[in-house]
Amino acid sequence: MSWSFSRRLRRLGAVTAALLLCLSAHVLSATVAAADTVEPGSAPPLRSISYNVCGASAACRSELDLPSWTAIVTGQARDWNADSVMLQELCHGQWESLRDALPGYQGVWTKTVDAPGCAKWSGDTGFGLGLFVKSPAVDRFSANLTVPTGQEPRAVLCARGPVQGRTTLTCTTHLAQYITPDNGSAQALAHIDSWAAGLPVTLGGDFNAGPQYAALDPLRAGTPGTGPFAEADENDRDYFTAACLEAGATTCRSGEPTAGGQKFDHVFLSARDFRTVRADAVQPDTGGAGPLSDHLLLRAAAAAESRAPSGVAGDLTGDGRPDLLAVKDDGVLRLYPGLADGRVGTPRIIGLGGWQDAAVSHRGDWTGDGREDVVARVGDALWVYPNTGSGELGKRLAMGGRPTGWTNALPLAAGDVDGDGLPDLLARSSTGLWLHRGAAAEAGNPSFAARAAVRIGGPEWAGYDVLLPGDMDEDGRADVEARDRATGRLLAYPSRGAEPLPTPRQLTGEALPTAARRLLVSPGDVTGDGSPDLWSTVASGGVEDLQILPGTATGTGTARTVGAGGWQWINSLG
Repeated sequence: MSWSFSRRLRRLGAVTAALLLCLSAHVLSATVAAADTVEPGSAPPLRSISYNVCGASAACRSELDLPSWTAIVTGQARDWNADSVMLQELCHGQWESLRDALPGYQGVWTKTVDAPGCAKWSGDTGFGLGLFVKSPAVDRFSANLTVPTGQEPRAVLCARGPVQGRTTLTCTTHLAQYITPDNGSAQALAHIDSWAAGLPVTLGGDFNAGPQYAALDPLRAGTPGTGPFAEADENDRDYFTAACLEAGATTCRSGEPTAGGQKFDHVFLSARDFRTVRADAVQPDTGGAGPLSDHLLLRAAAAAESRAPSGVAGDLTGDGRPDLLAVKDDGVLRLYPGLADGRVGTPRIIGLGGWQDAAVSHRGDWTGDGREDVVARVGDALWVYPNTGSGELGKRLAMGGRPTGWTNALPLAAGDVDGDGLPDLLARSSTGLWLHRGAAAEAGNPSFAARAAVRIGGPEWAGYDVLLPGDMDEDGRADVEARDRATGRLLAYPSRGAEPLPTPRQLTGEALPTAARRLLVSPGDVTGDGSPDLWSTVASGGVEDLQILPGTATGTGTARTVGAGGWQWINSLG
């Protein structure tokens, strides 16, 4: 609940509510101890805390002074060995005090409103959301949700950075029932999906909705939910509904109450990235000084899950959507996660420095783990960067069979061109288009087959850009497209394996010369309609935008802008 909403409720009986809170807190704590306590010594290793601290309302905030309050909250974080602490209804003075008392954590904050009650903690009356992540460094993201006119603002706050060695997006929010139809769940998820860029996600907060509320459907995985998240307390049988027990279910949309006899507080974890989820609601011990809040503190734990490959060509993050790589002029390699309808999400850096002149591509599993890898020419050398499952890159490996000698060629990972079930590479040079056939990886090491490269395209390819749409005729071989850089014509070539490419078919749609569209890449089928699409930069008033050119049965459709400005600083796409 919010500080203003809670004030309206508490006009009916603030004193009675406070007394009941004290009693219920002891009852709930006793229930936990007797039934399903998740102990720090035995819980799964990835730990988080979500807590609505009621920092501003006199009816429910702690009576402790700031140092004492801070000591208890930081003690909870230390005792639980929390990787993240997600806080709602937090005053800025409380956030500053925690920031100074949590060494090793990175803190981020967003203000939603000024609350006079926050003056108890400091001269700053800012009120909102706070987040602490045990990480060497994080990127901060925040956005306000759209709320009805006159209602209290709501927001979502996230931090992206390494958590136990795995880059994770950690988020918190405080939703409201006046945001129809789902308390703001879909809005929050849209922001999170963009910022996550395909990464694992932990989301904790006060959702003002019980486990079975339809408002949580956009977040929850599994029928009737449509979202990507498991909830940390979903396997606590002590709180299963009768229907779940009768059905013998192993998970249930239920959980331990956290406020006023209901479970409004939740910790959600991306289901494909976490397993063995656990949760526990506790009342922090204040030594008889009364409860810290009208909510219990929710502790959650999980183990990391290795993400299964999606099998979709062009997908680096494992979400079933093709993704975009971009080399920026400052030498960093960025990953833009593909979203619905050809849009791209917020980028993340997956390669630091030294990429300025690199040629990057991603088609095919070169290391034998089922995941699509990144192939890059850096200088004279050809490297394979193993994909760890969410788009993060592992230690680079030299391409066996021909690790160097690529200065005068543009090599591009092409998928399985010859139909033998192994990835191949196409290289464009002044002499034509060459096929380098891949070999099976041995002990995870990529290599070309012990066969000479074959020329499948003539010298005209020196004036073409190579586009790799995937296997469009479904014959088990990756096909090839080309852009004539001078005229902008698009040409389609069905694969003939190691034989020369046949006479091409010219695709319909607008001409795409490099003078108008400097960079062009085929990610495969981004929009999900079965036709290969294109991403392209386009000049726009002194800057460059990113556009999607949706594929049709015969060529390309009308271009749409999916990234406004800033693309003039991108050297290449992959």
